[in-house]
Amino acid sequence: MTGPRRRRPATEAKVNRLLDATEEIMLREGYAAVSSRSVAAKVGIQAPLVHYYFPTIDDLFLGVLRRRAEPNVDRMAAALDSEKPLREWWQLAADPRGTSLFVELLAAANHRPALREEVGKVARDVRRMQVDRLSTLVGEYGLDAAEFPPALIAAAMQGIAFALVSDQTAGYDTAHEEAAAAMARVLDRLEERRVRRRRRVKL
Repeated sequence: MTGPRRRRPATEAKVNRLLDATEEIMLREGYAAVSSRSVAAKVGIQAPLVHYYFPTIDDLFLGVLRRRAEPNVDRMAAALDSEKPLREWWQLAADPRGTSLFVELLAAANHRPALREEVGKVARDVRRMQVDRLSTLVGEYGLDAAEFPPALIAAAMQGIAFALVSDQTAGYDTAHEEAAAAMARVLDRLEERRVRRRRRVKL
Protein backbone atom coordinates (compact mmCIF):
# COMPACT_ATOMS: atom_id res chain seq x y z
CA MET A 1 0.00 0.00 0.00
CA THR A 2 1.47 3.32 -1.03
CA GLY A 3 1.52 6.38 1.21
CA PRO A 4 0.21 9.86 0.35
CA ARG A 5 1.75 11.44 -2.72
CA ARG A 6 4.42 13.99 -1.96
CA ARG A 7 4.29 17.34 -3.69
CA ARG A 8 7.04 18.20 -6.13
CA PRO A 9 9.49 20.86 -4.82
CA ALA A 10 8.16 23.47 -7.25
CA THR A 11 4.58 22.79 -6.17
CA GLU A 12 5.59 22.87 -2.49
CA ALA A 13 7.22 26.25 -3.01
CA LYS A 14 4.07 27.67 -4.63
CA VAL A 15 1.88 26.33 -1.85
CA ASN A 16 4.15 27.86 0.77
CA ARG A 17 4.04 31.22 -0.99
CA LEU A 18 0.24 31.13 -0.88
CA LEU A 19 0.25 30.16 2.80
CA ASP A 20 2.81 32.85 3.62
CA ALA A 21 0.63 35.43 1.88
CA THR A 22 -2.46 34.22 3.72
CA GLU A 23 -0.69 34.49 7.07
CA GLU A 24 0.49 38.03 6.33
CA ILE A 25 -3.02 39.13 5.39
CA MET A 26 -4.43 37.55 8.54
CA LEU A 27 -1.86 39.26 10.74
CA ARG A 28 -2.14 42.68 9.09
CA GLU A 29 -5.84 42.88 8.21
CA GLY A 30 -7.57 39.99 9.95
CA TYR A 31 -8.92 36.68 8.70
CA ALA A 32 -11.96 38.32 7.06
CA ALA A 33 -9.64 40.01 4.55
CA VAL A 34 -8.49 36.64 3.19
CA SER A 35 -9.91 35.84 -0.24
CA SER A 36 -8.61 34.26 -3.40
CA ARG A 37 -8.21 37.75 -4.85
CA SER A 38 -6.32 39.23 -1.89
CA VAL A 39 -3.99 36.23 -1.66
CA ALA A 40 -3.43 36.16 -5.42
CA ALA A 41 -2.66 39.88 -5.46
CA LYS A 42 -0.09 39.52 -2.71
CA VAL A 43 1.63 36.64 -4.51
CA GLY A 44 1.30 38.21 -7.96
CA ILE A 45 -0.82 35.56 -9.68
CA GLN A 46 -4.35 35.24 -11.01
CA ALA A 47 -7.06 34.39 -8.47
CA PRO A 48 -8.12 31.10 -10.16
CA LEU A 49 -4.62 29.72 -9.49
CA VAL A 50 -5.23 29.99 -5.76
CA HIS A 51 -8.18 27.63 -6.14
CA TYR A 52 -6.04 25.22 -8.11
CA TYR A 53 -4.02 24.55 -4.95
CA PHE A 54 -6.75 25.34 -2.41
CA PRO A 55 -10.25 24.69 -3.82
CA THR A 56 -11.95 26.69 -1.04
CA ILE A 57 -11.01 29.37 1.47
CA ASP A 58 -11.61 26.76 4.16
CA ASP A 59 -8.85 24.68 2.56
CA LEU A 60 -6.58 27.71 2.66
CA PHE A 61 -7.19 28.29 6.37
CA LEU A 62 -6.71 24.58 7.05
CA GLY A 63 -3.45 24.72 5.16
CA VAL A 64 -2.23 27.54 7.41
CA LEU A 65 -3.28 25.65 10.54
CA ARG A 66 -1.75 22.32 9.52
CA ARG A 67 1.53 23.85 8.42
CA ARG A 68 1.95 25.54 11.80
CA ALA A 69 0.40 22.87 14.04
CA GLU A 70 2.97 20.07 13.72
CA PRO A 71 6.10 22.16 14.38
CA ASN A 72 4.31 23.99 17.21
CA VAL A 73 3.39 20.68 18.84
CA ASP A 74 7.01 19.57 18.51
CA ARG A 75 8.22 22.82 20.08
CA MET A 76 5.77 22.45 22.94
CA ALA A 77 6.96 18.87 23.57
CA ALA A 78 10.57 20.09 23.58
CA ALA A 79 9.72 22.91 25.98
CA LEU A 80 8.03 20.54 28.43
CA ASP A 81 11.08 18.26 28.38
CA SER A 82 13.61 21.09 28.72
CA GLU A 83 15.61 22.08 31.80
CA LYS A 84 13.13 24.89 32.53
CA PRO A 85 9.77 23.55 31.34
CA LEU A 86 7.46 26.32 32.54
CA ARG A 87 9.83 29.09 31.43
CA GLU A 88 10.26 27.57 27.97
CA TRP A 89 6.52 26.95 27.70
CA TRP A 90 5.83 30.59 28.56
CA GLN A 91 8.26 31.87 25.93
CA LEU A 92 6.58 29.70 23.34
CA ALA A 93 3.04 30.68 24.38
CA ALA A 94 3.93 34.37 24.53
CA ASP A 95 5.34 34.51 20.99
CA PRO A 96 3.49 37.48 19.40
CA ARG A 97 3.34 36.20 15.83
CA GLY A 98 2.27 32.67 16.67
CA THR A 99 -0.35 33.77 19.16
CA SER A 100 -1.72 36.49 16.90
CA LEU A 101 -2.08 34.02 14.07
CA PHE A 102 -3.87 31.57 16.36
CA VAL A 103 -6.23 34.36 17.45
CA GLU A 104 -7.22 34.89 13.83
CA LEU A 105 -7.63 31.17 13.20
CA LEU A 106 -9.89 30.93 16.25
CA ALA A 107 -11.97 33.85 15.01
CA ALA A 108 -12.29 32.27 11.57
CA ALA A 109 -13.17 28.92 13.15
CA ASN A 110 -16.22 30.49 14.79
CA HIS A 111 -17.77 30.76 11.33
CA ARG A 112 -16.25 27.74 9.57
CA PRO A 113 -17.19 24.28 10.92
CA ALA A 114 -14.40 22.40 9.15
CA LEU A 115 -11.79 24.74 10.57
CA ARG A 116 -13.41 24.68 14.01
CA GLU A 117 -13.18 20.89 14.11
CA GLU A 118 -9.50 20.91 13.13
CA VAL A 119 -8.61 23.66 15.61
CA GLY A 120 -10.41 21.67 18.29
CA LYS A 121 -8.36 18.56 17.55
CA VAL A 122 -5.08 20.45 17.74
CA ALA A 123 -6.09 22.21 20.96
CA ARG A 124 -7.22 18.93 22.54
CA ASP A 125 -4.03 17.08 21.64
CA VAL A 126 -1.77 19.87 22.89
CA ARG A 127 -3.71 20.24 26.14
CA ARG A 128 -3.54 16.49 26.79
CA MET A 129 0.22 16.58 26.28
CA GLN A 130 0.56 19.55 28.64
CA VAL A 131 -1.60 17.99 31.36
CA ASP A 132 0.19 14.63 31.10
CA ARG A 133 3.60 16.26 31.53
CA LEU A 134 2.36 18.55 34.30
CA SER A 135 1.15 15.55 36.29
CA THR A 136 4.85 14.92 37.04
CA LEU A 137 6.10 18.51 36.97
CA VAL A 138 3.66 19.82 39.58
CA GLY A 139 5.40 17.83 42.31
CA GLU A 140 8.85 18.79 41.03
CA TYR A 141 7.94 22.46 41.47
CA GLY A 142 6.74 21.80 45.00
CA LEU A 143 3.12 22.58 44.20
CA ASP A 144 0.12 20.83 45.70
CA ALA A 145 -1.67 19.04 42.85
CA ALA A 146 -4.98 19.31 44.72
CA GLU A 147 -4.65 23.09 44.88
CA PHE A 148 -2.94 23.54 41.52
CA PRO A 149 -4.16 20.70 39.27
CA PRO A 150 -2.42 20.31 35.90
CA ALA A 151 -5.53 21.40 34.00
CA LEU A 152 -5.61 24.70 35.90
CA ILE A 153 -1.91 25.41 35.34
CA ALA A 154 -2.21 24.61 31.63
CA ALA A 155 -5.27 26.84 31.21
CA ALA A 156 -3.64 29.66 33.19
CA MET A 157 -0.39 29.54 31.22
CA GLN A 158 -2.10 29.59 27.85
CA GLY A 159 -4.83 32.00 28.90
CA ILE A 160 -2.53 34.63 30.38
CA ALA A 161 -0.16 34.48 27.43
CA PHE A 162 -3.09 34.69 25.02
CA ALA A 163 -4.53 37.75 26.77
CA LEU A 164 -1.23 39.61 27.08
CA VAL A 165 -0.16 39.04 23.48
CA SER A 166 -3.63 39.97 22.19
CA ASP A 167 -3.51 43.28 24.05
CA GLN A 168 0.07 43.93 22.96
CA THR A 169 -0.56 43.35 19.27
CA ALA A 170 -3.77 45.39 19.42
CA GLY A 171 -1.92 48.26 21.07
CA TYR A 172 -4.20 48.33 24.11
CA ASP A 173 -2.93 50.14 27.21
CA THR A 174 -3.64 47.35 29.70
CA ALA A 175 -0.31 47.18 31.58
CA HIS A 176 0.50 44.00 29.66
CA GLU A 177 4.25 44.64 29.90
CA GLU A 178 4.05 44.89 33.70
CA ALA A 179 1.99 41.69 33.84
CA ALA A 180 4.41 39.84 31.54
CA ALA A 181 7.39 40.92 33.67
CA ALA A 182 5.62 39.71 36.83
CA MET A 183 4.82 36.40 35.18
CA ALA A 184 8.46 35.98 34.19
CA ARG A 185 9.54 36.57 37.81
CA VAL A 186 7.05 33.99 39.10
CA LEU A 187 8.27 31.40 36.61
CA ASP A 188 11.92 32.13 37.40
CA ARG A 189 11.25 31.52 41.11
CA LEU A 190 9.46 28.27 40.30
CA GLU A 191 12.33 27.11 38.11
CA GLU A 192 14.83 27.93 40.87
CA ARG A 193 12.72 25.98 43.36
CA ARG A 194 12.59 22.99 41.02
CA VAL A 195 16.37 23.02 40.63
CA ARG A 196 16.88 23.10 44.41
CA ARG A 197 14.40 20.28 44.98
CA ARG A 198 16.04 18.11 42.32
CA ARG A 199 19.46 18.71 43.84
CA ARG A 200 18.20 17.62 47.25
CA VAL A 201 16.79 14.44 45.77
CA LYS A 202 20.16 13.58 44.22
CA LEU A 203 22.02 14.04 47.51
